[in-house]
Amino acid sequence: MEEKKKCPLFREPESLSFGKGIGYCDIDGGSTTCEGDVKCCEKPDALKQYLRRKLSEFEKKENKGE
Repeated sequence: MEEKKKCPLFREPESLSFGKGIGYCDIDGGSTTCEGDVKCCEKPDALKQYLRRKLSEFEKKENKGE
């Protein structure tokens, strides 16, 4: 059985109207429903772009600390 990889943009719903494990994706302001598993992402290109940008920001911050 494959392991679920939790998406950093997954947000639990504030109400109980959705089923268990269904929440929102913060990539597009919460208009997309999401299960929180990066392998089931409806917008994989946007997710990759977001993660690359975050990694680049982290690396710049780390390089300044040297």
